[in-house]
Amino acid sequence: MSLPIILFIAFAVVLLVLLVWTVRPAKQVPLSVDDVLDTLCQKRHYARLPQILQCLRQDDTDFLYARGHHELGDRLRRERKRIALRYLTQLEDEYQLLLETSRILAKIAPEISMTDEFQLFRLKVRFVVCCRYLRWRLRLGLQPWDLFGILSDMEGDITLRLEAATAHMGERAALASEFPSFLQDRGGGRE
Repeated sequence: MSLPIILFIAFAVVLLVLLVWTVRPAKQVPLSVDDVLDTLCQKRHYARLPQILQCLRQDDTDFLYARGHHELGDRLRRERKRIALRYLTQLEDEYQLLLETSRILAKIAPEISMTDEFQLFRLKVRFVVCCRYLRWRLRLGLQPWDLFGILSDMEGDITLRLEAATAHMGERAALASEFPSFLQDRGGGRE
């Protein structure tokens, strides 16, 4: 075999291993319906994105370096990077929880579910790959502006879908509770 073919096979194997690693199942705790509703009522981490992006700006540390406080500037950058990595971990955990919530809603009311298993898998893979890439960019000191926005948009999108599905479920439940009383009123008027 020639060297390009060996390199191509090695690259394909590395990509396959990375794909399997990124989509490995997370530690999942079974959620109840109450947990699902509680999850939807909580404030989302993506709402804190502007503060995280502000903390990653280099203006403050550049000011410290210009004043000769290199040690303090380095410490500030390390702390801010650590905070951004923790935020990213929380964002990823929250997204996994939202995906699990979406699965549970699909089981409760499959006719109003807007996502199927393949689409959830695709969303999960895309989100995890973006998270891993962003994590490496943060560790290498590269600017993460666009990726944080993509992750935030993905989480906001699934949150809106879940809220729409639960609102639809609530409307259907309200109509179902009114229907028996409507029949009783009609039946009572004839007698």
